[in-house]
Amino acid sequence: MRNVNLNILKFLESVDNFCLSLSNIGLEVSYQLSVISEQLSVSSYQLSVISEQLSVISEQL
Repeated sequence: MRNVNLNILKFLESVDNFCLSLSNIGLEVSYQLSVISEQLSVSSYQLSVISEQLSVISEQL
């Protein structure tokens, strides 16, 4: 009976470790998405500046 309990505890520990791994993966994905979002925001701003500059150039022509 003791071996059965020990095996159950080992199994539960494995499940717990697996869940922690999934949680860590989720945190990493979330962080990467926030970095990508920030980069897209910067790119969007740069494109709006370029668009405004092109508009000024177009008016001068």
